[in-house]
This record gives sequence, structure tokens and C-alpha cells, in this order.
Amino acid sequence: MTRRVRLFADRDYAAFVRIKTLAEQRDISVANAREEDGRWDHARYEQVRVVAVDEEDAPVGYGEIHHEPTRFDPRRYFLRLAVDPRLRRQGIGAAIWMQLRAELDERSAKVVCLWSDDGTACREFIVRRGFIEVVRSYEQVVALATAPLQMAAAEKQVAGRGIRVETLSELRARDGEESLKQVHQLYTASRVDQPTLGTVTARPFDDWRREVFDELHGLPDAYFVASDGELLVGCSAVHPSGEDVLRILITGVLPEYRRQGIARMLKLRVHNWARAKGYREIHTSTANVAVVALNTALGYAIVDSWGGYELAIR
Repeated sequence: MTRRVRLFADRDYAAFVRIKTLAEQRDISVANAREEDGRWDHARYEQVRVVAVDEEDAPVGYGEIHHEPTRFDPRRYFLRLAVDPRLRRQGIGAAIWMQLRAELDERSAKVVCLWSDDGTACREFIVRRGFIEVVRSYEQVVALATAPLQMAAAEKQVAGRGIRVETLSELRARDGEESLKQVHQLYTASRVDQPTLGTVTARPFDDWRREVFDELHGLPDAYFVASDGELLVGCSAVHPSGEDVLRILITGVLPEYRRQGIARMLKLRVHNWARAKGYREIHTSTANVAVVALNTALGYAIVDSWGGYELAIR
């Protein structure tokens, strides 16, 4: 059955949230969805959302193309597409994709991309349409009770190079709020060459601060920063992901300071803090094979992986 596809409207939020929740398997409310959309900076970044509707104009699927602020390229778009699970394999996804492809062509898009789990209907759908895997990300978990904590050797190696480590709380207490802007700059500079979809770009400071500390509830006492004199050179931080579970927010070191043991020492600082506070596990995901190897050496196990897919349009 052919479904009509139209632009998303305010009246579609309840159905959109229901389908999105089922597709992404994460809790989201209509209020949250409205709030996220309300914060979108349309002056800087494009976002187009469409819905496929039934005979009564009720959404049965949605699709979206948008710029990604942390990997901004005016001709690269990220794709989201989901169909009500009860109505899959009826051509709804294909109809949504045809509309989004027309929107991409109208914008002279160069690449459209997305992440997809293996063995899913989504992966099958995009591969049939020419998307290819260009990067793979790995989910890793460490049980803190049994993780090795070789702090002394790591600390000695880094200290011998003149590197100082402190928490974000300590940094802000000493240097004031301006130090937070330096941490924001490090957040991008230490990740600029990481394997991902597109190239890492700086997110506006206020957006970064809201996401890290207001939405993810980043922990300043567990945000460890390494410095060489006045220069911030590396960091590792976590945020809560459950009652006794943390997730790595970032582990990054400036390219010219890598292979000096800084990332290992920072992660061990995080582990030591988390164990002392009674946390059970730390979860992380990365597409950087060097970080996967470091994590493995620190006791992490790979528990899942998924692919990053691209379709070259022009």
C-alpha cells in the first residue's frame, strides 16, 4: 500500500515520539522532543523531518535529514528513519526514503550517513540502497571490582614528562570559569582526527556545556584534565548511566602528546575515583582501534559493535 509522505507538523509529536521510542529503545517524552526541536539552531544547521501517514493522516513512520553540529559539513547530512514495527515491509520506509532523497538532491548534498546495528531491518534497508560501511564502533564494559589499577607506574611515567593532572573542579576553583572554555577547546582538539562519520568540528560552547553538565550530568570531580604547563593536553571524564554504572564521556589527548601514557593514566584516575565511589561498571564506545586496545589492556571487554554507513550522492 502506498503511503502519503508530508512534512512533519506540530500535531505529529505524540505519534513521532511513540515510533522513535520503539525504534531507538530509549525513553523520550513529547515534552522532551519539543524541547530538543526548540533548541535546534536553524540559522546554522538544517533539519528536515517528514512523516508517512495513513488514510486518517496519522503518522506510521518518520524520516529526518540533518546537519550534525559536532561534525558539521554543509553538504553532509545525517539520516534517521523509522517505521511503526507493526507496519514494516509495506513500502513505508521506501516512500519516506524517496522523499528524503529528493530533499537531499535539492540541497546538493554530497554524503548522507548514519549508524546502524548489525542484523537489523535498518541495516538491510540501507545496504540495499547503496550505503556502505566506512567505520565500526565498539561497545566495551569494565567491571571495576576486577579491573587492574596500576596507578603507581602510570603516574610515574606521566609525571616524569612534567605532566600535571587535576580534576575539572580543581581547575575551575583555581582559574575560574574561563578554564571551562579551555576544556571545551580541548574536547574538540583531542578528538579532531578520531574515526567517525565525517570530521569532528567544534560544537558551540553553550550547547556543549548544556549537554555535558545539564543533560548528561557530567561529574566535575570525575573529569580529569592533564596539563603541560599552561596547556591542557588531555582529559578523561564520565557521566552517570545508571544507579551504579558510569559511561565514558570522553578520553582524548592532543595528537602531539599521544603515546606518552597520558590516556592510560587519565582512565586509571577515572577508574580509581569510580571504584572509591562504589560504582560497579564503566561503559564506553569508540571507533578508535588504539583506544579499543588500551581499554582491553585495562580490563574492558567488547560486548557489541555497529557500523557507520555512508551513501555518496555527488
